[in-house]
Amino acid sequence: MRAVPMPPPTTVIPRPQRPEPRHPADIQYETGNKFLNGPFAPWGEESEAFDLPVIGKLPDDLAGALFRIANNPRFTPLDLDRYHWWEGDGGVAATYIRDGKASFRMKWVMTDTMKVEVQAGRAIYPGFVNGNDAAPLPAGVPPAKNVANTNVGIFADHLLTYFEGGLPTEMHPGTLDTKGAFDFGGGVDVLCTAHHKIDPRTGDMLFYAAVGPNLTWYQADSGTGTIVDSYTFSMGCPALVHDYVVSEHYAIFLISPSQFRIDRIMQGRPGVLWDPSAVPDGSRFAVLDRRNHQVTWYDTGVMLAPTHFYNAYETPTGIVVDLHVISRLGNPADHPDDPVSSHDWFPPALPWRFTLEHAGKRATGEMLSGIAGEFPKINDDWVGRELRWGYFVTTRSLSPATMSDGMARHDFATGQTLVIEGVDGLTSPSEPVFVQRRGATEENDGYLLSLWWNPATGLSELLVHETVEFSREPLARVKLPVRVPFAFHGTWAGAEQLDAAIAAQA
Repeated sequence: MRAVPMPPPTTVIPRPQRPEPRHPADIQYETGNKFLNGPFAPWGEESEAFDLPVIGKLPDDLAGALFRIANNPRFTPLDLDRYHWWEGDGGVAATYIRDGKASFRMKWVMTDTMKVEVQAGRAIYPGFVNGNDAAPLPAGVPPAKNVANTNVGIFADHLLTYFEGGLPTEMHPGTLDTKGAFDFGGGVDVLCTAHHKIDPRTGDMLFYAAVGPNLTWYQADSGTGTIVDSYTFSMGCPALVHDYVVSEHYAIFLISPSQFRIDRIMQGRPGVLWDPSAVPDGSRFAVLDRRNHQVTWYDTGVMLAPTHFYNAYETPTGIVVDLHVISRLGNPADHPDDPVSSHDWFPPALPWRFTLEHAGKRATGEMLSGIAGEFPKINDDWVGRELRWGYFVTTRSLSPATMSDGMARHDFATGQTLVIEGVDGLTSPSEPVFVQRRGATEENDGYLLSLWWNPATGLSELLVHETVEFSREPLARVKLPVRVPFAFHGTWAGAEQLDAAIAAQA
């Protein structure tokens, strides 16, 4: 099988010296583990602040809340060297914007398993990526940890945090107090993906659960939050299916050599393996027709894994899928128990386009850009239909200290990718979130919101960029009172959606 071509050689940035803590909550462990240093380093307390300092001006029509996940270990990990970014305790960092002012609140997600560790006053659950030698769990506690650390957003007036190893956890959208597990009115019993899609026509949530070799498709009603459709099919292997995409009529999954081995995790061994033997003919697209539950397979002929998807849309002859792909993801199957470096485990991803041809059941792919990057995002009102613009963070430097190093806008019509750097030394931008300007009808008329790390202060800043011009200088820089440890995903809730969700708590 052909491998995904790697990006050209890039500059390796030396690791900076570990800074002295600037605040009692600024945790600096004595370890060379990248995922416990720099922008990843934990912040040791819950925080809130009001009337935050702003450089520039927040747009008058920007009102609502940016909810961001924070991967924030609450206690010292059992093994500092084997700790992995995917295992950090979930927190939510919310920046509330209204009338040109901003306030902030950050709290941990108090899942049942976090309550166990809080009561014990220490970490007790082992890691699932690199594994470690943990003591047996106390009697009666949940057997696996729900870290609630992958995504967060409002659905059906509920603020939900997501993690693929358990059910979503609900929080109050204003106070961020944890309310408990959310099971969609009893319709989901084990877990669900952190990467749901919202149907722009109905507002329904479209999502799935991958458990072992089986994948179950779900649709939840936007009004009641209950399940209105589900269907289960076999992937043929316990593939790690972290993200997917939908078109107008289809749900599209890429089944890859990246395997999620629960059996190994329960043994305290690394549980994410890169195993080409699981898909011997190459990675495959599974396409579920949401109208009749028919599943059709499309072979790529290459060994690759998806990281995250932009979008998909239908043509008269097939489906076009835009995503970022990676040449491998996980521990090598031939020596699975030895931890590997972060860039060997998760090398740079590249933007690709696949065309799924109905007639021959083939998937042909081409690389869209040689600029390595992650966390692709679009204007979510364009989900399932042809669009022109996409955004992502760049991962060009192979830095031992950070993951992302810039922000990019890709033009699917011209093939041009425009990259901007951080102002005043800001770096390590988070996944961008697109917010459409109020009253706008054009796809790219809006704002891009992202969190950046300031190495000089050790803290985070929220940057608001204008998307049409898309220049390095942001419209506004909101100085946050904490470092939001570098994490995965987040969403924007407009003022109307936020106010309705807060009112529903009464």
